[in-house]
Amino acid sequence: LAFEGMLEAERTRAFELFEELALEEELVYWVRSFYDFHNVKVLIKSLIAEKDFRHAISPHGNIPPDDIKAIFQEERYDKLPDHLQTAVEKGISSYYEKKDPQRISLAVDQSAYLYLTGKSVGNAFLRNYFRLQADLLNLMTLVRLKFIGREDLIRISLLPGGFLEIERYAQEPLDTLSGRLYHTPYYAIFDEGIASLRAKASFSRLYKLMDDYLVGYLKETRTIALGPEPLIAYLYGKMNEIKILRMVFVGKIYHMSREEIRERLPLPY
Repeated sequence: LAFEGMLEAERTRAFELFEELALEEELVYWVRSFYDFHNVKVLIKSLIAEKDFRHAISPHGNIPPDDIKAIFQEERYDKLPDHLQTAVEKGISSYYEKKDPQRISLAVDQSAYLYLTGKSVGNAFLRNYFRLQADLLNLMTLVRLKFIGREDLIRISLLPGGFLEIERYAQEPLDTLSGRLYHTPYYAIFDEGIASLRAKASFSRLYKLMDDYLVGYLKETRTIALGPEPLIAYLYGKMNEIKILRMVFVGKIYHMSREEIRERLPLPY
């Protein structure tokens, strides 16, 4: 689709500006690492399915697309940094346990958040952004699996690295889950989001509220004059704007009403 190329070009410009202004090379490396993990997921699936998924590879990782493709084609995983080698090993072994491609995504995502929320990432603001993400994604996983009656998948689906001891909430029924979150920053999100899910059988409101919360975290940098935090917030704010545009374009393609599109859109940065 034509708009995808336009959005990708804007994403590339944002990364180029971020890299140009970042004073620490490590900061660029940590941010781009998220996309390395994404590419590992894509290439493991491509390898196992014996299909070409290379169109899904992101150009925003630390390892150029052609280089990481060659590593997988030659099965020279020793050329990858240790955290990506671990992700490859876990992704492949998890798949062969059940021959389920979804296990690849779960295992690589778990490796990704273990790295991105750990001490290897030396910027607390960035690390905490991923920790908040881990909490929100884990709580969404609980809601989604409880809603469809697949609590048996909870244990293998949770991400490490969040602020919450998420296992404490795993046995909570969906009807009382938001109440258990009352003393956490996430209560309002899941109280309103679960009510909307019950009323409309749609997760859209919950996804929007989760996005809004992360945008609010990024906006905290507006009072910071020095340091890399405003630059990190700029980049992720830009990614959020690109996401909003994509949702509008897709909504138009599927002839959604303005109201339907608007209620799904996260707040702008």
